[in-house]
Amino acid sequence: MLRRLPVYLLLDCSESMAGEPLNAVEIGVHKMLSSLKRNPYALETVHMSVISFAAKAKILATLSEINAINPPNLSIRPGTSLGAALNLLRASIEKEVTKTTAQEKGDYRPLAFILTDGQPTDDWRGPTRQLRETRPSLASVYGIGCGNEVDFETLGQIADVCFQVDALTPESLGKLFVWLTASIQSASVNPEAPLTLEKNVPLEKGMQLIDKDRPPKFQEKNTRLYFHVACQQSKKHYMMRYRFIPERGVYFVENTFPLPEDFFSDGSLKAPAVDSNLLYGEADCPYCHSLGWGKCGFCGHLFCLDPDNIQPQITCPFCETSLTLSDDNESFSVDGSVG
Repeated sequence: MLRRLPVYLLLDCSESMAGEPLNAVEIGVHKMLSSLKRNPYALETVHMSVISFAAKAKILATLSEINAINPPNLSIRPGTSLGAALNLLRASIEKEVTKTTAQEKGDYRPLAFILTDGQPTDDWRGPTRQLRETRPSLASVYGIGCGNEVDFETLGQIADVCFQVDALTPESLGKLFVWLTASIQSASVNPEAPLTLEKNVPLEKGMQLIDKDRPPKFQEKNTRLYFHVACQQSKKHYMMRYRFIPERGVYFVENTFPLPEDFFSDGSLKAPAVDSNLLYGEADCPYCHSLGWGKCGFCGHLFCLDPDNIQPQITCPFCETSLTLSDDNESFSVDGSVG
C-alpha cells in the first residue's frame, strides 16, 4: 500500500480577514496546489485537506490526492472558532489517516498548518488538550500568525512550532505560501525524516520563528471593531471596519466590505457597545456609495444613509419598519463584533 503524507490546512476566515487578506490566502492556496501538482514527489505522496474556521468550522476539502482537489472558495464569516476547527481536525485525522499496525505501515505523520490573524473566540483549551494528549500524537501542528494582533501565547499552547508573518498584506501572505509550498515539497521527498520546517526550508523575508517561552506581548483591547450594515437601496449586506487610535481614544473607519447574503445566519461575537460619537470617518457603502449610516430604533440594525439626500421617512432594510429620522445630533450606542 502506498503511504500518504496527510497535510491539513486550517484557514481563518473571520471578519478581520476581509478584503485583500482573504483574497491573498485564496490565491496562495491556488498557487500552492498548482505547484504541488507539478512536483513528482508531492504528487505521489501528499494528500491534502482544507478546513476553514470562523463562527463555525467547515471542511472545504476532505483528505484527497493533490490532483483531486479544487481550490476552495473562501467566504468571510463572523467569529474565530479555532477550537471547533481543532475538533474537526482531530475527527478528520482519526477518520481519514491510516494507522500503522503490526501487519503494515500506515500513513506518515500528518502535518497541520493553522493560519490565523487574531485569537480564538471559542473554547480552545478542551480541543487542544484532546488533540495534544492523544498518544501517539496525531499530527505535527504549526501555528502561523499573520500581523500584529495574534495571541501567540494561546497559539503556542496549541501548536508545536509557531511562526509570525509580519504583515497582513498580499505581498507577505504570498511569500508565506511560497514557503509553505516549498516546505510541503521538502517533506514529501523524505516524509519519515524528523521535520523542522524552518531548518529544511529557509524562512521568507518578513517571517520569523516565535520563541514559545517568550511570545510577543498580546494587547487584550480590541484594536478593530466590525459593524454589520445593510444598503438601504439594495438591502445587500456589508461590513464597516474601524481601528482604535489610542492617542485620541476614538475609532477611525478603515474600509467597507461586501458580505455574503447568508452572513448573519452564523451569528457573531458581540463587542461592548460603542458610542457613535467615538466613530470617525466616512464609510462608503459598497453598493450605493452613500457615505453616512444610521441605526434602526426598532431592530437595532445599521443601514446606510446618503447625507446629501436624507428623506424624512425611510424604511429599515432589515425589519422593514417605517422610520422617521431624528434631526438632532444626539449620540447613540452601536453594537459591533470583535472579528
